[in-house]
Amino acid sequence: MLTIYLVRHGQTEWNLIGRMQGWENSDLTTSGINDALALGKRLKDTPIDCIYTSTSERAAHTAELIAGKRVIPLIKSELLREMSFGDWEGRHKEEIEAEYPNEYKSFWETPHLYQRNSGESYPQILERAATSYKNITEAHPEGTVLIVSHSLFIRAFMATIKNLSLSQLYSQPYIGNVSLTKITVNQNKPEIIFEGDTTHCLS
Repeated sequence: MLTIYLVRHGQTEWNLIGRMQGWENSDLTTSGINDALALGKRLKDTPIDCIYTSTSERAAHTAELIAGKRVIPLIKSELLREMSFGDWEGRHKEEIEAEYPNEYKSFWETPHLYQRNSGESYPQILERAATSYKNITEAHPEGTVLIVSHSLFIRAFMATIKNLSLSQLYSQPYIGNVSLTKITVNQNKPEIIFEGDTTHCLS
């Protein structure tokens, strides 16, 4: 049996001030660092064979904090990056909503209808998530892996497991910073043990 732990990166400076942050990056806040360290303590007695992380620095930093002094192979993958928001990246959400009201509303409320000529589409991130799940489960038929990624990517990853349609993407539980999701895969059948747990977080 394979156990997968899914973690969202710690809170960042842009999270704090409401800037869109996809392929762009900002540093972890003190709270983000402390929460990642707290998750590391929660998992200190859990054997982890490998850590996969997005190539984004905020995710890689979170992964390193969780691992702490433990010697665990860490693999960075571009497949695990957040959705690219194109020319929305780095801009305040209020500004985007004011300038692109229809697109912004569709982005959050009707992802199956969302279309823009900048950044990634929802089908693209769903494809990345499905590929990641396939690659990781094939590489690890058993054991335990931890994946550190981003909120929309994790939603897409979970939608793949649940076989949800794109229109149902936001019907899932909220994925907070440093939230922990646990999945087991036995004979290619995934089971969600818990989802979006933040009981370890200090902030």
